[in-house]
Amino acid sequence: MSVAARVFFYVQQVEQLARRRIDQALQGDGITAGQYMALNLLVHREPVSSANLARQSNMTAQSMGEFIKALEAKGLINRTADATNRRVMNVKSTAAGRKVLVQCEAKVDKIEREFFDCLSGEELAGLRLLLSRVRSKELARMQD
Repeated sequence: MSVAARVFFYVQQVEQLARRRIDQALQGDGITAGQYMALNLLVHREPVSSANLARQSNMTAQSMGEFIKALEAKGLINRTADATNRRVMNVKSTAAGRKVLVQCEAKVDKIEREFFDCLSGEELAGLRLLLSRVRSKELARMQD
């Protein structure tokens, strides 16, 4: 099988193109695609430790730590010691962070529609279902 025909190749290329579009769209807000992803996950799971957030997003604790550090420096999140375990630092969004997320969501909604406008609604729903199935299967495999 040629490299160009591998599904992995297409998935990687689409991911890179999507990240580039998100980075471009959010540049004016001073936030990267990775920081947006971390803030989005955080807002829906807060308060949460950086380590748990990393596990939930399938990335290394070090990578998530970099996103958290950048978001904290921008005043979009804050960290506080966990009430039951002082060694654990919980992360929570600030009002400014939630405001930035709302602005970013509107921009990402728009570029996501543009990005996938070559697909019908039915095709997009099918793609979402297939990607979700592959992701779930691989995450389960990693747990074994």
